[in-house]
Amino acid sequence: MAQTVINFKVDSKLKSEAKEVLDEMGLNFSIAFNAYLRKLIREKRIVFTALEIPNTRLRKAFKDAEKEYKSGKMKVYKTHKELEKHLLSL
Repeated sequence: MAQTVINFKVDSKLKSEAKEVLDEMGLNFSIAFNAYLRKLIREKRIVFTALEIPNTRLRKAFKDAEKEYKSGKMKVYKTHKELEKHLLSL
């Protein structure tokens, strides 16, 4: 298999942090990038993910819902049928 070299610029801190992670995994950049490129070719897509960290508004909604539940104001349905019946009555 013929090999080639790819050069690209990356932030030095990013490179250092990535190297630490790869070292912990027992991998190097060549292995990681080859695996990534194979996946790119196979799937013909690039997936970007973000951590699902709730924003301030959503965290407040969670807290409000928890307070409502603990106070007994929130109705809890034991079956899907009960919930469906309630929703259809609205």
